[in-house]
Amino acid sequence: MHEVSLVESIVTALEKMMEEEGWTQISEVRLRIGVLRQVNPEILSFAFETVTKGTPLEGARLFVTDVPLEYRCRECGQMWGEEDGLCPACGSPSRETLAGMELEIESLEVEENP
Repeated sequence: MHEVSLVESIVTALEKMMEEEGWTQISEVRLRIGVLRQVNPEILSFAFETVTKGTPLEGARLFVTDVPLEYRCRECGQMWGEEDGLCPACGSPSRETLAGMELEIESLEVEENP
């Protein structure tokens, strides 16, 4: 269940941002997570709720945007999104992953010190 360690890292980063920016609370967190990260959204939400208890993030709403796969063939430049090892245009196995590995804080809704 790697969702707990992911959430712990995210919460640590957010608490550091809160301290540096002088925010009193974060009420909303929006994440972008690529499908190759194999994150279960229900477990992630539960982990977020559990890890943030007793912190300034307690009660914050968590929203997750799934980022689909996207590959580009290194031979012909064709782009595709299925988990297929070969380029659908030329059959080459040489591909570059363009999307699907993301784990990003997309946006936050915060309250600042007056």
